[in-house]
Amino acid sequence: MGNHLSQRPGGVPFAACAEQTQRLYDALAGLESACRLLQLAPLAGREWYESLQRKLIPQLAGQPFIVVAVVGGTNIGKSVVFNHLAGACISATSPLASGTKHPVCLIPSGFDQEHNLAAIFEGFRLCEWTKPDAALENSPEHRLFWKTSAGLPHNLLILDTPDIDSDVEINWLRADHLRHCADVLVAVLTQQKYNDAAVKQFFRKAAREDKAVIVIFNQCLLPDDEEFWPLWLETFSRETGIMPDLVYLAPNDRRAAEENRLAFYERGWEADGRRASAPADSVAHDLARDLSDMRFSEIKLRTLRGALGQLLSPETGALAYLEEIRLRSAAFHDAADLLSTQQLARVENWPTPPVSLLVSHIRQWWRMHRQGWTKTIHDAYGALGEGLMWPLRWARQRIGGGAPDLRAAYRDAERNVMLQAIDSLYGELTRLSQLGNDLLRPRLDALLAGASRAQLLERLTAAQASLDLDAELSAVVAIQMQGFRDENPKAFGVFRKLDAVAAMARPVTSVVLFVAAAGPVGHALTPLVTDAAAQSLAVHIMGDIAGGTGAVVVGETALSGTAGGLRLLETRLRQLQAAFTARRVAWFADFLRQNVLGNLHGELNAAAQITATAAYQNVRASLERLSQEFRPQ
Repeated sequence: MGNHLSQRPGGVPFAACAEQTQRLYDALAGLESACRLLQLAPLAGREWYESLQRKLIPQLAGQPFIVVAVVGGTNIGKSVVFNHLAGACISATSPLASGTKHPVCLIPSGFDQEHNLAAIFEGFRLCEWTKPDAALENSPEHRLFWKTSAGLPHNLLILDTPDIDSDVEINWLRADHLRHCADVLVAVLTQQKYNDAAVKQFFRKAAREDKAVIVIFNQCLLPDDEEFWPLWLETFSRETGIMPDLVYLAPNDRRAAEENRLAFYERGWEADGRRASAPADSVAHDLARDLSDMRFSEIKLRTLRGALGQLLSPETGALAYLEEIRLRSAAFHDAADLLSTQQLARVENWPTPPVSLLVSHIRQWWRMHRQGWTKTIHDAYGALGEGLMWPLRWARQRIGGGAPDLRAAYRDAERNVMLQAIDSLYGELTRLSQLGNDLLRPRLDALLAGASRAQLLERLTAAQASLDLDAELSAVVAIQMQGFRDENPKAFGVFRKLDAVAAMARPVTSVVLFVAAAGPVGHALTPLVTDAAAQSLAVHIMGDIAGGTGAVVVGETALSGTAGGLRLLETRLRQLQAAFTARRVAWFADFLRQNVLGNLHGELNAAAQITATAAYQNVRASLERLSQEFRPQ
């Protein structure tokens, strides 16, 4: 038992295999984190992952060792067998079905200084073993009691485990954890327990991991049971896939069991499942000595090969996990496509901003960008024009009953369009929820709840009430006019020169336009002007010098003589209207995204791209290297 294990199957050093499995383990942690959106079952609990975490990672590092676990059902003498392997009455035994609740472990002297017990027994809280019945105490915490034994070989650990057929599910989990880290399973069976469903399920998993198994039929009535144990074993092997390495019979002798002198009789068993033809051995065997005579190097290589094979299995291993991710990611891709290809919210006939308000902000922008004497003259005559126009505006309000509230009218028109768009959105979401996509349906059902829709309308009302229409117009005008200045510097320069000329001609033009129709007539028509008449728009922008526009027009003839300039200004006005509408539609789309869809589309797209992430590719690359270099033959 003193031989060291320095090679993996095929002659490659264990250190190389340890490096690759550690790389894979780290990559899997990153991939699982990236896959949260896919809503997959966690890695913990998957057989291949448990083997990686509890077998390969801790046991490939450092000098190899053998873990022997005594396993079986309730009250069949596991602790008796454990004590015989240990060579002393260490674990508590009782004729009552008290049952081991927590594993107990014997380790060789100095083992805990050379190895990390916490890594070997991942998930257990290690407690030094001070009293025999400590493992019988009920506790939801996973505990493992350990004790040093000077008589054990330096590379051998012996475990007594919880019942694998207990009605306490936590015992199954503890037994499974220990099965993963064990190399040799000592299966304690009886006439009543060899065909138990829970026992068979446990050993089927062990068979897939290619564990070395020693079968002990305990509590036998000898010689009467000599003719029956082969039938029991044949059934056990057929149902589990286990081909035992050694087979023993132990008589039903309570006193001998309690005094740690129970006899174990070896029985021959062929690899094809037939009873050996050799006569029954009547010499009692020393279990500990027989165990020490086993070829530990071959056992270790065998169990590591089994763990690697389980890890690399295309059907049930890590490759199957990658395929599960691929399929789920494809389903998210389909859901994202379904959501993105739909016209969820149709926005039609979004209202344009009031032209008079827009022109007012254009004038304000131009006024703020005048300099020097030009600014002084225009500001002075602008104030004069306002004073001259005040009586006319007052008279118009008295006659017409007051000017309409353009800002309120715009808000009302905008709200009507948004309400229609919301109705369209909810109609489309309802249709999508009925198309049968399992990933979309639960999310959409939550969005379509009545309370959700009512809350949305409340938030929309509050958000729109806070709209500062003048601030929005001012921002759009500033961006567009600056763009006009940058894109058309010559034209802008011409208007600057005209503005300067207008300043000098201001006393004349003010009177001419006032009388000619661009003064009081223009103001009277202001609420009626639309973007359909280019010349009227030009009058607004250039003609109403009494209002302080800053462009020069000397009488009616000037209007008809600058058609190119008028078209340019008309185009810019249309661009201003389009830019403002686009800004408001973008605001509404962002409002819907935040308050209805949230980050649903982003999450679907992110989940759909998992297979293209570095985390996924790293795991695939690690598996390919392990498969090429370490796959058992």
